Amino acid sequence: MKGFLSTSFRLLVNVESLNGIESIGNLSRHRTVPIVVSEPGGYTIRYVPAVSGESIGHAYQELLVKRAKEMGLPVGKYSSRGEFIKFTDNKFLEEEGVTPPKDIDDLRRAESEIILKDIVCDIGGFLYAEDKPIKRTSRFQVGYMIPALEEVNASALEAQFHVRHAVSEMKKGQLGEARPQIPYNVEVGSAVYTFTFNLDLDGISKVSTCFGNPSDKEKELEAQRNERVKAALMAFVDLASTMGFGAKRSRFLPTIEPLGAVACISPTGPFIASPGNSRWFIGDTFRRVQGYAAAMKKLGIEREIKILSFTKEPTEEKVEGVESLESLEQLTNRIVETILGK
Repeated sequence: MKGFLSTSFRLLVNVESLNGIESIGNLSRHRTVPIVVSEPGGYTIRYVPAVSGESIGHAYQELLVKRAKEMGLPVGKYSSRGEFIKFTDNKFLEEEGVTPPKDIDDLRRAESEIILKDIVCDIGGFLYAEDKPIKRTSRFQVGYMIPALEEVNASALEAQFHVRHAVSEMKKGQLGEARPQIPYNVEVGSAVYTFTFNLDLDGISKVSTCFGNPSDKEKELEAQRNERVKAALMAFVDLASTMGFGAKRSRFLPTIEPLGAVACISPTGPFIASPGNSRWFIGDTFRRVQGYAAAMKKLGIEREIKILSFTKEPTEEKVEGVESLESLEQLTNRIVETILGK
């Protein structure tokens, strides 16, 4: 169980309010971002609905907590509540029973103890920001979910009018003292969205501090490695199958239809799948893999990158060397089989 997993998704999402920002009066605004798009005559800026990587990352870590608890893997006190403050200073270390590092040579021991206490810090990274700081980079990467560039004209924001109504309040006091009707507006977005999710399998259960005194705790981490990788994959499968990220899902649950996805599994280093900005992104990923592997071969390095895909859209002819699956669930199943060797 080693290597690097990179996945890109294309989703048709209708009527979502997954990521809001500030309220203006009775209007709850949707998050928007500027993106650069190509138009006749050059490039231009468009402001489009989006869902932040923080929102998707938070959902992934919540799923990781759930799976880790089921497997008996360690989860920190705050992470178990869905509060991913992590081990930012001595207060949190002391609450979790971790001795703060005494000096530079003690940082490696402290990092290994922290990730032994909390699998979220292992896979999601953390920053201990005291006098002797420790920075562990997240083993998963995720960016903003934005409209696919070639379908950017098929994205829109619209404010939906709603009214909270309480008939019983009409009887109380004179007009103005009671508010039986409270109008409010919620911005919703619809688009063909794309986002990328990467998972560094090699980095799980391995201390990132490359100096200082090795700790016996590192042997405990290595003993848990296989189970921790499985927990990370379980959370990924949950995320891909449910797309259960974002807010306002109780009454603004969006209609989400997976249009396609591509996965690159590289056993010897990272390779990032092409974003789903067009329906040709699977073929584009394949051609990039071919060019990359050819260049590395000339440098004396053999690189084998497994490509898996799923699409419901009219696209290029079936690409030789890309395994095509019939659904997103079949795709995630093959990802797990490939990584676990089963």
